[in-house]
Amino acid sequence: MLTLQELLNGVKCLDENTLAELSDKLWELGTLDDIKEKVTPELFTLHICMNMVGNWQCDGWWYIICEQVKLVPFIPEALNALGLFTLKTAFEKVISCFPQDTIFTDDNNYIDTVNFLQNNRFKVSNKKLNSITLEKRKEMVKKTRHCIEELEQLTEPLWGYASENNGWKIVLDYISAHK
Repeated sequence: MLTLQELLNGVKCLDENTLAELSDKLWELGTLDDIKEKVTPELFTLHICMNMVGNWQCDGWWYIICEQVKLVPFIPEALNALGLFTLKTAFEKVISCFPQDTIFTDDNNYIDTVNFLQNNRFKVSNKKLNSITLEKRKEMVKKTRHCIEELEQLTEPLWGYASENNGWKIVLDYISAHK
């Protein structure tokens, strides 16, 4: 199994660019399931954290939930490992807006689900979602938007570019604690 120490071998300066390069090296191992099998648990958590912060900085939480769905199941554990318990709770609150039978995988049902929750005017083909009344859907959309906004407000001071180390402090601290 690849360890954090092995991945960091020869790394002289840890900054945002280096973290992106390290993450790219891990992606070369394959899918998240492949990576999880080939690296230590600490390194896998770091990989999730690097992708979570980097993707959030690009486009925010809704982007991660919609376009980086493969990360979603691992995010609560990663936030927990970073000691970001309030953020974890806020993230789980967003996830609780999804129908209970939601499977977080990149397929047409999931795309329908995020479209359904994003805007009540978006058309979806999922029969179960279409059976929900427009009034209930409007409530669900409103709640989802509210929860996402709360999560964004909690995240900005931690990972925004105006924060320490351009938002990477928590990841760098995790590395320091585990190398």
